[in-house]
Amino acid sequence: MIHERLKILLKELNISQRQFAMKIHLDTGYFSKIMNGKVNPPDRILLLIENVFHVNKDWLENGQGEIFSDQGISLAKRQVLESIDYLSDEQVNAVSSFIRYLTENSRL
Repeated sequence: MIHERLKILLKELNISQRQFAMKIHLDTGYFSKIMNGKVNPPDRILLLIENVFHVNKDWLENGQGEIFSDQGISLAKRQVLESIDYLSDEQVNAVSSFIRYLTENSRL
């Protein structure tokens, strides 16, 4: 069932129901009903989930295949990029400087 796969997805993404709902601009109460299996998500919500989180449509709807579609970006990289939304400008600058340091030193 979709709500069971959504629980797996949230665990994989390491985010709360609230954070997940906010990312797809969905009322948290309504999303809670989906997560509890009380409401089946309409196609438009499934499409949002697939696009925002790069979820494999077949896995989300039928449990077949890998969780994430192959978008050329690893889960770890995706999580780092998504985490940036929660950082201040000063923190983003610090992360950016650290990444520049790592890439410059990896060439040596």
